Amino acid sequence: MRSRVSRVPVVALAGAVLIAVAVSLLLIQIGPSAWALELGDSDNFMRLAEVRDWLGGQSWWDIRQHRVDPPHGLYTHWSRLADLPLAAAIVALRPFVPEIAERLALVVVPLLLLVPALLLQSAIATGLGGRLAGLAALGLGALATPMLVQFVPGRIDHHGLQIVLVLAAVAVLVRWPGARGGAWAAVASAVSLTVGLETAPYLAVIAGYVALDWAWHGDDQNAASTARGYGIALAVAVPALFAATVPIADWSLAKGDAIGRGHVAIAVVGGVALAVLPQLWLGRDARLVAVAALGVILAGLVLKLFPELILAPYAMVGPLLARLWMGHIVEMRSVFADAATSPMAALGRVWFVAVAAVAAVILARRGGRKLLVALLAVTALGLGCWEMRALGLATAVAVPQAGAALAALWHRRAAGGSLMPFIVGLLIIGHLPSIVLSARASAPAVDRGLPCNTPSALAPLAVLPRGVVLAPIDMGGSLLALTPHSVVATPIHRDVHGNMLAYTILRAPPSAEPPPGIDYIGYCPADGETRILAADAPRGLLAALIAGRVPPWLTSVGSGPFRTWRVTASR
Repeated sequence: MRSRVSRVPVVALAGAVLIAVAVSLLLIQIGPSAWALELGDSDNFMRLAEVRDWLGGQSWWDIRQHRVDPPHGLYTHWSRLADLPLAAAIVALRPFVPEIAERLALVVVPLLLLVPALLLQSAIATGLGGRLAGLAALGLGALATPMLVQFVPGRIDHHGLQIVLVLAAVAVLVRWPGARGGAWAAVASAVSLTVGLETAPYLAVIAGYVALDWAWHGDDQNAASTARGYGIALAVAVPALFAATVPIADWSLAKGDAIGRGHVAIAVVGGVALAVLPQLWLGRDARLVAVAALGVILAGLVLKLFPELILAPYAMVGPLLARLWMGHIVEMRSVFADAATSPMAALGRVWFVAVAAVAAVILARRGGRKLLVALLAVTALGLGCWEMRALGLATAVAVPQAGAALAALWHRRAAGGSLMPFIVGLLIIGHLPSIVLSARASAPAVDRGLPCNTPSALAPLAVLPRGVVLAPIDMGGSLLALTPHSVVATPIHRDVHGNMLAYTILRAPPSAEPPPGIDYIGYCPADGETRILAADAPRGLLAALIAGRVPPWLTSVGSGPFRTWRVTASR
């Protein structure tokens, strides 16, 4: 494997590092101030709180947020694997710069993930269209804003890591097919599945391609060995990672929002089948029938034994939370919904991914590895249109194919054709149309967060005696990370009890007695969620506080960006 890796052009490695450094300097300037613990997105604050708890002594197996909705706590769907990069960086830096180890890790970890992302994109493009395609992918990756925002300093949630893992699975199949390449692709897929299920459609496409490639080209030893290596590694890696990250008591739970028993069963059955079938002397027709039968068996397992795998993961939140909270999260909107208010901006969001998908389909007529990338590009387009938060990974998957398309146009010109097709292709395939069309986008590309999601805004609350804070959902992550208090509501869909409790209290008319178990009540005037709740329940407690009608059992303790009251009556 080492000799094969050494064949990666030095120019691509140097280019990836130089471009990553340049882009990193730009991202530091435009992104949230991670050094000041201004992390923007609420998931970043939640991740920081989780890592702190783990480094503070909480068990590897205990992924419960004990300061959420006390005394129940919140059993999250997150994986410890996603905590590893930030935790490892903090631990490594503490002996040298103990005072700033955490802040330095918040800045460095996302940027360090950018280098392998760019390098893997270049490797995939090189496998598709040669060295020129690889260099083009480096340039396109450095300009891919929807992808780059996942590597902004402070972006410590798992999305950047997922981009690297999916690209790694694709790169080894494109560049180094065979038993080792198949095995490494399966390992990367297993890690990605364990980190989070949002990449499952891409992983399913990869697995399907490996199986179909063997079925069609099974006489080719390379296709057979790839399928065999992939199957063995998948059947081993998925249950091993499941056992390593999920407590034994939870192994039998039916989960559709995190790796669970169903995913393990599908991986083991499918992996064993892919490992065994290439050992049999089968003709093409028999191989195609075998793969089709395997697909039917796996679908039957899902429908009969593990229906949770096809249920909507957010169904548990209920209609009220869906209407007032989740339905207003910008990143969870579809491009089609965005098109209703800003069609040009919506087109700009998906332009690059759509053009790359079209180019991939055209080039896929030659079959082979180009077919895999084409399938992934079409999947990326579908997911990016379905939910805008999927555009980061979708753009990352589209970059190699766009680089290969530009290289193909250039080679056409070099063979005696006109330069005009390349120029037109550069204008169409490049990011310029996306930038122009997205200029009227309703939301910024980089979320700087609310004025209240900062240490200075929450400082008056942070110095008060520890207690339980009742606030709108979106403030939960920053309250956990920037204060010592517990919270009722958090922006995690599993926190149904706490979130419903918070909304019930904030939307109900002020009572004569304070709600039990609450020490502080607060809200952020600049938060859109606050305005939505107040408008929905104009006679509720939150609307009363905004209007200055404060119940007698509350005493103001802060008039800064985050308005806070202490519950003073005896309970």
